[in-house]
Amino acid sequence: MSPKFSLDPFEEQYAHRTSSMLSSEIRDLLSVTARPDIISLAGGLPFTQAFDPEIILNTVRSVLEHDHAAALQYGPTDGYAPLKHNLVEIMAAEGTPCFPEDIMITNGAQQGLELIAKIFINPGDSIITEAPSYVGALNSFLSYQPHIHPIAMDEHGMRTDLLEQTLAELVGKDAPAKFIYVVPNFHNPAGITMSRERRFRLLELAHEYDCLVVEDNPYGLLRFDGEPEPSLRSLDEGRVIYLGTLSKIFAAGMRIGWVAAPHPILDKLLLAKQSADLCSSTFTQMVAHRYFGSEDWRGQIEHLKEIYRGRRDAMLEALEEHLGGIARWTRPQGGLFVWVTLPDFIKASEMLAAAISAKVAYVPGTGFFPYAGGECCMRLNFSYADEETIREGIKRLSKVIKHELSLARALGYDIGPLPGECGTGEVTGG
Repeated sequence: MSPKFSLDPFEEQYAHRTSSMLSSEIRDLLSVTARPDIISLAGGLPFTQAFDPEIILNTVRSVLEHDHAAALQYGPTDGYAPLKHNLVEIMAAEGTPCFPEDIMITNGAQQGLELIAKIFINPGDSIITEAPSYVGALNSFLSYQPHIHPIAMDEHGMRTDLLEQTLAELVGKDAPAKFIYVVPNFHNPAGITMSRERRFRLLELAHEYDCLVVEDNPYGLLRFDGEPEPSLRSLDEGRVIYLGTLSKIFAAGMRIGWVAAPHPILDKLLLAKQSADLCSSTFTQMVAHRYFGSEDWRGQIEHLKEIYRGRRDAMLEALEEHLGGIARWTRPQGGLFVWVTLPDFIKASEMLAAAISAKVAYVPGTGFFPYAGGECCMRLNFSYADEETIREGIKRLSKVIKHELSLARALGYDIGPLPGECGTGEVTGG
Protein backbone atom coordinates (compact mmCIF):
# COMPACT_ATOMS: atom_id res chain seq x y z
CA MET A 1 0.00 0.00 0.00
CA SER A 2 1.40 3.40 -0.98
CA PRO A 3 1.85 5.94 1.83
CA LYS A 4 -0.80 8.59 2.35
CA PHE A 5 0.04 11.66 0.30
CA SER A 6 -0.12 15.09 1.92
CA LEU A 7 0.68 18.55 0.60
CA ASP A 8 1.70 19.56 4.13
CA PRO A 9 5.47 19.07 4.54
CA PHE A 10 5.10 19.01 8.33
CA GLU A 11 2.48 16.26 8.47
CA GLU A 12 4.79 13.79 10.23
CA GLN A 13 5.69 16.30 12.94
CA TYR A 14 2.15 17.03 14.14
CA ALA A 15 0.73 15.36 17.24
CA HIS A 16 -1.61 12.46 16.44
CA ARG A 17 -4.49 14.27 18.13
CA THR A 18 -4.48 16.96 15.42
CA SER A 19 -5.96 14.43 12.99
CA SER A 20 -9.23 14.71 14.93
CA MET A 21 -9.53 18.46 14.39
CA LEU A 22 -12.42 19.50 12.16
CA SER A 23 -12.03 22.13 9.47
CA SER A 24 -14.48 24.91 10.28
CA GLU A 25 -16.73 25.49 7.28
CA ILE A 26 -17.80 28.70 8.97
CA ARG A 27 -14.23 30.02 9.06
CA ASP A 28 -13.64 28.93 5.47
CA LEU A 29 -16.84 30.69 4.38
CA LEU A 30 -15.88 34.03 5.91
CA SER A 31 -13.38 34.82 3.16
CA VAL A 32 -16.04 34.22 0.52
CA THR A 33 -18.90 35.95 2.30
CA ALA A 34 -16.81 39.08 2.84
CA ARG A 35 -17.51 39.88 -0.80
CA PRO A 36 -20.02 42.76 -0.92
CA ASP A 37 -22.09 41.11 -3.67
CA ILE A 38 -22.90 38.07 -1.52
CA ILE A 39 -25.69 38.04 1.05
CA SER A 40 -24.24 36.14 3.97
CA LEU A 41 -26.64 34.24 6.20
CA ALA A 42 -23.66 32.19 7.37
CA GLY A 43 -21.55 33.66 10.17
CA GLY A 44 -22.88 34.11 13.70
CA LEU A 45 -21.85 37.74 13.83
CA PRO A 46 -23.54 40.03 16.36
CA PHE A 47 -24.69 43.39 14.98
CA THR A 48 -21.98 45.54 16.51
CA GLN A 49 -23.16 48.56 14.51
CA ALA A 50 -25.97 48.83 17.06
CA PHE A 51 -23.44 50.11 19.61
CA ASP A 52 -22.70 53.81 19.80
CA PRO A 53 -18.98 54.12 18.96
CA GLU A 54 -18.82 57.35 20.96
CA ILE A 55 -19.74 55.45 24.13
CA ILE A 56 -17.04 52.85 23.49
CA LEU A 57 -14.51 55.58 22.69
CA ASN A 58 -15.31 57.48 25.87
CA THR A 59 -15.08 54.27 27.91
CA VAL A 60 -11.66 53.44 26.50
CA ARG A 61 -10.50 57.02 27.03
CA SER A 62 -11.70 56.95 30.64
CA VAL A 63 -9.75 53.76 31.37
CA LEU A 64 -6.54 55.16 29.91
CA GLU A 65 -6.92 58.53 31.60
CA HIS A 66 -7.65 57.20 35.07
CA ASP A 67 -5.77 53.90 35.33
CA HIS A 68 -3.54 53.40 32.31
CA ALA A 69 -0.68 51.80 34.26
CA ALA A 70 -2.87 48.97 35.57
CA ALA A 71 -4.75 48.63 32.28
CA LEU A 72 -1.53 47.98 30.37
CA GLN A 73 -0.14 45.51 32.92
CA TYR A 74 -0.51 41.76 33.46
CA GLY A 75 -3.41 40.77 35.70
CA PRO A 76 -4.47 37.82 37.85
CA THR A 77 -5.19 34.58 36.04
CA ASP A 78 -8.74 34.38 37.35
CA GLY A 79 -9.57 37.84 36.00
CA TYR A 80 -10.10 41.46 36.96
CA ALA A 81 -12.02 41.38 40.26
CA PRO A 82 -14.31 44.41 39.63
CA LEU A 83 -15.47 42.87 36.34
CA LYS A 84 -16.43 39.68 38.17
CA HIS A 85 -18.98 41.72 40.13
CA ASN A 86 -20.43 42.95 36.82
CA LEU A 87 -20.67 39.37 35.57
CA VAL A 88 -22.53 38.34 38.72
CA GLU A 89 -25.00 41.15 37.98
CA ILE A 90 -25.38 40.01 34.37
CA MET A 91 -26.08 36.44 35.48
CA ALA A 92 -28.58 37.70 38.05
CA ALA A 93 -30.46 39.47 35.24
CA GLU A 94 -31.20 35.99 33.93
CA GLY A 95 -32.06 34.56 37.32
CA THR A 96 -28.79 32.68 37.77
CA PRO A 97 -27.20 33.05 41.21
CA CYS A 98 -23.43 33.32 41.40
CA PHE A 99 -20.65 34.85 43.50
CA PRO A 100 -17.47 36.55 42.23
CA GLU A 101 -15.31 33.82 43.74
CA ASP A 102 -17.14 31.24 41.57
CA ILE A 103 -15.90 32.89 38.36
CA MET A 104 -12.82 32.70 36.16
CA ILE A 105 -12.64 35.17 33.26
CA THR A 106 -11.52 33.72 29.93
CA ASN A 107 -10.63 34.87 26.42
CA GLY A 108 -14.17 34.32 25.22
CA ALA A 109 -16.31 31.36 26.19
CA GLN A 110 -14.37 29.41 23.55
CA GLN A 111 -11.31 29.36 25.80
CA GLY A 112 -13.49 28.04 28.58
CA LEU A 113 -14.50 25.12 26.36
CA GLU A 114 -10.89 24.43 25.48
CA LEU A 115 -9.81 24.45 29.13
CA ILE A 116 -12.70 22.18 30.14
CA ALA A 117 -11.64 19.72 27.46
CA LYS A 118 -8.03 19.99 28.59
CA ILE A 119 -8.67 19.10 32.23
CA PHE A 120 -11.33 16.43 31.73
CA ILE A 121 -10.82 14.49 28.50
CA ASN A 122 -8.43 11.59 28.13
CA PRO A 123 -8.18 9.79 24.78
CA GLY A 124 -11.06 7.35 24.54
CA ASP A 125 -13.24 9.03 27.19
CA SER A 126 -16.97 9.21 26.58
CA ILE A 127 -18.67 12.60 26.38
CA ILE A 128 -22.17 13.50 25.29
CA THR A 129 -23.35 16.38 23.12
CA GLU A 130 -26.53 17.43 21.39
CA ALA A 131 -26.93 16.57 17.72
CA PRO A 132 -26.27 19.01 16.14
CA SER A 133 -23.84 20.83 18.41
CA TYR A 134 -21.76 24.01 18.43
CA VAL A 135 -18.82 23.44 16.09
CA GLY A 136 -16.36 25.31 18.34
CA ALA A 137 -17.12 22.92 21.18
CA LEU A 138 -16.76 19.89 18.93
CA ASN A 139 -13.37 21.11 17.75
CA SER A 140 -12.15 21.68 21.31
CA PHE A 141 -13.36 18.26 22.43
CA LEU A 142 -12.18 16.28 19.41
CA SER A 143 -8.62 17.53 19.71
CA TYR A 144 -8.38 15.48 22.95
CA GLN A 145 -9.62 12.33 21.17
CA PRO A 146 -12.77 11.35 23.08
CA HIS A 147 -15.65 9.24 21.86
CA ILE A 148 -18.48 11.73 21.35
CA HIS A 149 -22.01 10.40 21.66
CA PRO A 150 -24.46 12.81 19.97
CA ILE A 151 -28.06 12.83 21.23
CA ALA A 152 -30.82 13.87 18.84
CA MET A 153 -32.99 16.90 19.58
CA ASP A 154 -36.63 17.69 19.00
CA GLU A 155 -38.51 20.95 19.49
CA HIS A 156 -38.06 20.61 23.29
CA GLY A 157 -34.27 20.19 23.16
CA MET A 158 -32.07 17.17 23.79
CA ARG A 159 -34.19 14.01 23.94
CA THR A 160 -33.68 12.85 27.50
CA ASP A 161 -35.11 9.40 26.72
CA LEU A 162 -32.21 8.85 24.33
CA LEU A 163 -29.83 10.46 26.82
CA GLU A 164 -30.86 7.99 29.51
CA GLN A 165 -30.43 5.09 27.11
CA THR A 166 -26.95 6.26 26.11
CA LEU A 167 -25.82 6.88 29.69
CA ALA A 168 -26.94 3.38 30.68
CA GLU A 169 -25.22 1.79 27.69
CA LEU A 170 -21.95 3.58 28.47
CA VAL A 171 -22.02 2.43 32.08
CA GLY A 172 -22.68 -1.10 30.85
CA LYS A 173 -19.56 -0.85 28.67
CA ASP A 174 -17.52 0.46 31.61
CA ALA A 175 -17.09 3.76 29.75
CA PRO A 176 -19.27 6.20 31.73
CA ALA A 177 -19.74 9.70 30.32
CA LYS A 178 -17.42 12.37 31.71
CA PHE A 179 -19.84 15.20 30.95
CA ILE A 180 -22.90 16.27 28.97
CA TYR A 181 -22.45 19.42 26.88
CA VAL A 182 -25.57 21.47 26.07
CA VAL A 183 -26.58 24.90 24.76
CA PRO A 184 -30.03 25.06 26.38
CA ASN A 185 -31.07 28.56 25.28
CA PHE A 186 -31.56 29.42 21.59
CA HIS A 187 -29.23 26.65 20.56
CA ASN A 188 -26.38 27.12 18.11
CA PRO A 189 -27.04 25.96 15.44
CA ALA A 190 -30.61 24.73 15.95
CA GLY A 191 -32.24 27.77 17.59
CA ILE A 192 -34.13 25.49 19.99
CA THR A 193 -34.69 26.20 23.69
CA MET A 194 -34.69 23.24 26.07
CA SER A 195 -37.97 22.86 27.95
CA ARG A 196 -38.12 23.13 31.71
CA GLU A 197 -39.12 19.48 32.04
CA ARG A 198 -36.10 18.40 29.99
CA ARG A 199 -33.78 20.56 32.12
CA PHE A 200 -34.92 18.90 35.32
CA ARG A 201 -34.68 15.46 33.74
CA LEU A 202 -31.19 16.11 32.38
CA LEU A 203 -29.95 17.07 35.84
CA GLU A 204 -31.63 14.03 37.38
CA LEU A 205 -29.83 11.78 34.92
CA ALA A 206 -26.51 13.55 35.48
CA HIS A 207 -26.89 12.92 39.21
CA GLU A 208 -27.98 9.31 38.70
CA TYR A 209 -25.05 8.52 36.40
CA ASP A 210 -22.54 10.75 38.21
CA CYS A 211 -21.49 12.94 35.30
CA LEU A 212 -20.96 16.67 34.96
CA VAL A 213 -23.02 19.07 32.84
CA VAL A 214 -21.40 21.82 30.78
CA GLU A 215 -23.96 24.59 30.23
CA ASP A 216 -22.98 26.96 27.41
CA ASN A 217 -25.17 30.06 27.56
CA PRO A 218 -24.04 32.74 25.09
CA TYR A 219 -27.53 33.81 24.02
CA GLY A 220 -29.59 33.64 27.20
CA LEU A 221 -30.28 37.39 27.47
CA LEU A 222 -31.39 37.60 23.83
CA ARG A 223 -34.95 36.32 24.34
CA PHE A 224 -37.60 37.90 22.09
CA ASP A 225 -40.67 35.80 22.91
CA GLY A 226 -42.01 33.55 25.64
CA GLU A 227 -41.07 33.12 29.26
CA PRO A 228 -37.44 32.52 30.30
CA GLU A 229 -36.46 29.06 31.44
CA PRO A 230 -34.25 28.58 34.52
CA SER A 231 -30.58 28.02 33.82
CA LEU A 232 -29.22 24.59 34.65
CA ARG A 233 -26.84 26.23 37.11
CA SER A 234 -29.78 27.76 39.00
CA LEU A 235 -31.32 24.27 39.36
CA ASP A 236 -28.03 22.60 40.21
CA GLU A 237 -26.37 21.36 43.40
CA GLY A 238 -22.75 21.48 42.24
CA ARG A 239 -22.67 19.47 39.02
CA VAL A 240 -22.91 22.23 36.38
CA ILE A 241 -20.02 24.11 34.76
CA TYR A 242 -21.50 27.33 33.36
CA LEU A 243 -20.07 29.27 30.42
CA GLY A 244 -20.98 32.88 29.67
CA THR A 245 -19.77 35.53 27.25
CA LEU A 246 -19.98 39.25 26.58
CA SER A 247 -19.56 38.67 22.84
CA LYS A 248 -23.28 38.70 22.08
CA ILE A 249 -24.24 41.65 24.31
CA PHE A 250 -21.18 43.90 24.17
CA ALA A 251 -18.16 43.44 21.89
CA ALA A 252 -17.18 40.10 20.38
CA GLY A 253 -13.78 41.48 19.42
CA MET A 254 -12.84 42.08 23.06
CA ARG A 255 -12.95 38.31 23.67
CA ILE A 256 -14.34 38.26 27.20
CA GLY A 257 -16.07 35.17 28.53
CA TRP A 258 -16.21 33.40 31.86
CA VAL A 259 -16.61 30.07 33.57
CA ALA A 260 -18.60 29.61 36.78
CA ALA A 261 -17.89 26.26 38.37
CA PRO A 262 -17.54 24.36 41.65
CA HIS A 263 -14.36 25.54 43.37
CA PRO A 264 -12.30 22.33 42.96
CA ILE A 265 -12.97 22.44 39.22
CA LEU A 266 -12.26 26.18 39.11
CA ASP A 267 -8.88 25.61 40.77
CA LYS A 268 -7.93 23.09 38.09
CA LEU A 269 -9.17 25.39 35.31
CA LEU A 270 -7.03 28.20 36.72
CA LEU A 271 -3.92 26.01 36.45
CA ALA A 272 -4.83 25.15 32.87
CA LYS A 273 -5.41 28.79 31.95
CA GLN A 274 -2.18 29.89 33.61
CA SER A 275 -0.20 27.56 31.37
CA ALA A 276 -2.21 28.63 28.32
CA ASP A 277 -2.00 32.44 28.46
CA LEU A 278 -1.15 33.60 32.03
CA CYS A 279 -4.15 35.95 32.07
CA SER A 280 -6.78 37.58 29.91
CA SER A 281 -6.26 41.15 28.71
CA THR A 282 -6.42 43.53 31.66
CA PHE A 283 -7.17 46.43 29.32
CA THR A 284 -10.27 44.91 27.72
CA GLN A 285 -11.52 43.68 31.10
CA MET A 286 -11.23 47.19 32.54
CA VAL A 287 -13.04 48.65 29.52
CA ALA A 288 -15.85 46.11 29.98
CA HIS A 289 -16.04 46.83 33.71
CA ARG A 290 -16.34 50.56 33.11
CA TYR A 291 -19.00 50.03 30.44
CA PHE A 292 -21.16 47.70 32.53
CA GLY A 293 -20.64 49.85 35.59
CA SER A 294 -21.64 53.17 34.03
CA GLU A 295 -23.67 52.63 30.85
CA ASP A 296 -27.25 51.45 30.33
CA TRP A 297 -26.33 47.93 29.26
CA ARG A 298 -29.83 46.62 29.95
CA GLY A 299 -31.26 49.22 27.59
CA GLN A 300 -28.65 48.28 24.99
CA ILE A 301 -29.69 44.62 25.20
CA GLU A 302 -33.33 45.63 24.72
CA HIS A 303 -32.25 47.60 21.64
CA LEU A 304 -30.43 44.56 20.26
CA LYS A 305 -33.44 42.34 20.94
CA GLU A 306 -35.71 44.72 19.05
CA ILE A 307 -33.39 44.61 16.03
CA TYR A 308 -32.96 40.83 16.15
CA ARG A 309 -36.67 40.17 16.65
CA GLY A 310 -37.46 42.08 13.45
CA ARG A 311 -34.79 40.21 11.54
CA ARG A 312 -35.89 36.84 12.92
CA ASP A 313 -39.46 37.60 11.85
CA ALA A 314 -38.31 38.68 8.39
CA MET A 315 -36.44 35.39 7.95
CA LEU A 316 -39.34 33.23 9.14
CA GLU A 317 -41.81 35.10 6.93
CA ALA A 318 -39.53 34.77 3.90
CA LEU A 319 -39.00 31.06 4.55
CA GLU A 320 -42.76 30.54 4.70
CA GLU A 321 -43.29 32.55 1.52
CA HIS A 322 -40.59 30.88 -0.56
CA LEU A 323 -40.03 27.44 0.98
CA GLY A 324 -43.32 26.55 2.64
CA GLY A 325 -44.14 22.90 1.94
CA ILE A 326 -40.62 22.25 0.67
CA ALA A 327 -38.46 22.53 3.78
CA ARG A 328 -39.00 22.82 7.52
CA TRP A 329 -37.26 25.04 10.01
CA THR A 330 -37.05 25.88 13.68
CA ARG A 331 -38.74 28.97 15.10
CA PRO A 332 -36.38 30.37 17.72
CA GLN A 333 -37.64 32.51 20.58
CA GLY A 334 -34.30 34.31 20.68
CA GLY A 335 -30.64 34.02 19.80
CA LEU A 336 -29.17 34.32 16.31
CA PHE A 337 -30.00 31.20 14.29
CA VAL A 338 -32.62 29.25 12.34
CA TRP A 339 -32.01 25.59 11.42
CA VAL A 340 -33.45 24.47 8.09
CA THR A 341 -34.05 20.86 7.04
CA LEU A 342 -34.27 20.21 3.29
CA PRO A 343 -35.51 17.12 1.43
CA ASP A 344 -33.04 14.36 2.25
CA PHE A 345 -31.81 14.00 -1.34
CA ILE A 346 -30.52 17.59 -1.30
CA LYS A 347 -27.05 17.75 0.24
CA ALA A 348 -26.46 21.21 1.64
CA SER A 349 -22.66 20.96 1.34
CA GLU A 350 -22.88 20.02 -2.33
CA MET A 351 -25.41 22.78 -3.00
CA LEU A 352 -23.27 25.52 -1.42
CA ALA A 353 -21.31 26.29 -4.59
CA ALA A 354 -24.56 26.92 -6.46
CA ALA A 355 -25.77 29.14 -3.64
CA ILE A 356 -22.54 31.17 -3.71
CA SER A 357 -22.99 31.56 -7.47
CA ALA A 358 -26.49 32.85 -6.72
CA LYS A 359 -24.89 35.35 -4.32
CA VAL A 360 -26.15 33.91 -1.04
CA ALA A 361 -24.32 31.92 1.65
CA TYR A 362 -25.26 29.62 4.54
CA VAL A 363 -23.48 27.08 6.72
CA PRO A 364 -24.05 23.41 5.76
CA GLY A 365 -25.27 21.25 8.62
CA THR A 366 -22.55 18.60 8.47
CA GLY A 367 -20.07 20.78 10.37
CA PHE A 368 -22.24 20.60 13.49
CA PHE A 369 -21.96 16.82 13.87
CA PRO A 370 -18.80 15.09 15.12
CA TYR A 371 -18.90 12.14 12.73
CA ALA A 372 -21.89 12.13 10.38
CA GLY A 373 -25.26 13.84 10.13
CA GLY A 374 -26.88 17.05 8.98
CA GLU A 375 -26.31 16.41 5.28
CA CYS A 376 -29.68 17.87 4.30
CA CYS A 377 -29.56 20.72 6.82
CA MET A 378 -28.26 24.26 6.99
CA ARG A 379 -27.82 26.98 9.59
CA LEU A 380 -29.06 30.48 8.77
CA ASN A 381 -28.08 33.58 10.75
CA PHE A 382 -30.44 36.53 11.11
CA SER A 383 -28.48 38.88 13.38
CA TYR A 384 -26.21 40.66 10.93
CA ALA A 385 -28.05 41.38 7.67
CA ASP A 386 -30.96 43.85 7.73
CA GLU A 387 -34.55 42.75 7.14
CA GLU A 388 -34.68 43.65 3.44
CA THR A 389 -31.39 41.87 2.79
CA ILE A 390 -32.57 38.78 4.69
CA ARG A 391 -35.73 38.61 2.57
CA GLU A 392 -33.70 38.88 -0.63
CA GLY A 393 -31.24 36.28 0.65
CA ILE A 394 -33.99 33.75 1.35
CA LYS A 395 -35.50 34.45 -2.08
CA ARG A 396 -32.16 33.71 -3.75
CA LEU A 397 -31.65 30.61 -1.63
CA SER A 398 -35.12 29.29 -2.43
CA LYS A 399 -34.41 29.48 -6.17
CA VAL A 400 -31.31 27.34 -5.68
CA ILE A 401 -33.24 24.79 -3.59
CA LYS A 402 -36.13 24.66 -6.06
CA HIS A 403 -33.67 24.09 -8.90
CA GLU A 404 -32.22 21.12 -6.99
CA LEU A 405 -35.73 19.80 -6.43
CA SER A 406 -36.65 20.14 -10.12
CA LEU A 407 -33.42 18.43 -11.14
CA ALA A 408 -34.12 15.50 -8.80
CA ARG A 409 -37.61 15.09 -10.22
CA ALA A 410 -36.29 15.23 -13.79
CA LEU A 411 -33.79 12.50 -12.95
CA GLY A 412 -36.58 10.31 -11.58
CA TYR A 413 -35.65 10.33 -7.90
CA ASP A 414 -38.27 8.91 -5.54
CA ILE A 415 -38.75 12.13 -3.63
CA GLY A 416 -41.36 11.01 -1.12
CA PRO A 417 -42.83 13.45 1.39
CA LEU A 418 -40.95 16.73 1.71
CA PRO A 419 -39.82 17.92 5.16
CA GLY A 420 -42.46 20.64 5.14
CA GLU A 421 -45.13 17.99 4.63
CA CYS A 422 -43.98 15.78 7.51
CA GLY A 423 -44.93 15.80 11.17
CA THR A 424 -42.68 17.47 13.75
CA GLY A 425 -40.66 14.67 15.39
CA GLU A 426 -36.93 15.29 15.44
CA VAL A 427 -36.24 18.70 13.99
CA THR A 428 -32.48 18.70 13.76
CA GLY A 429 -31.68 16.29 10.98
CA GLY A 430 -29.54 13.96 13.04
